Amino acid sequence: MPYNKYGEKMRHRFDPSEDICYSSIPRPELVFYNPDTKFSQLRMKIMSKPNPIPDDASLVVFIDGACRNNGRPTARASYGVYFGPDSPFNTWGLLDESQPQTSTRAEIEALIQALLSICVIMHFDRTLCRIRIATDSSFLVKALSQWMEGWMERGGVGSNGSQVAHFKIMKQLYDELNSWEDKDEWGVREIQLWHVPREMNREADALANKALDEA
Repeated sequence: MPYNKYGEKMRHRFDPSEDICYSSIPRPELVFYNPDTKFSQLRMKIMSKPNPIPDDASLVVFIDGACRNNGRPTARASYGVYFGPDSPFNTWGLLDESQPQTSTRAEIEALIQALLSICVIMHFDRTLCRIRIATDSSFLVKALSQWMEGWMERGGVGSNGSQVAHFKIMKQLYDELNSWEDKDEWGVREIQLWHVPREMNREADALANKALDEA
């Protein structure tokens, strides 16, 4: 589990380079699509095996948000959630017009939709206990793994003294992530965000843009 500069664990952040089970595996080989489960999973390295093996208790989903004309009155935002090629759990769509049409809110919506799909998957497979949600949004990862506690202490105000945008919905997500780790009947022990480069997130980005193209 990653640590911040104060030596504190970042509960909801996944960094494979800091986990002995994943750090030695090249990034292009770390994630694979399992046609039996219909979602992506991690490979892991264990001492008793010479080569990486599937981490059967893992689930990996890639999320992205898009917003065309961001910052303008004509802005339209969308989300994409990618579990793997041709996965029936893949989803994409537009944000409701009542919601802020911004790129940040689109990223948040992608996370919300991913959690809804994960709930469905876990209803049928309760052995999953390592959930990794991959995103290229550094803001979303840091907000839910580093900054939220400080924001909460200041009543939703950031370190710059300004009100945090979308604080209410992100606080709800933060509380939900915490509650998932406490639901022993699901077997969930970790649900973490994974900051990935954009080239690893192209499929989720394509789904988000598909939603805009189809509108």
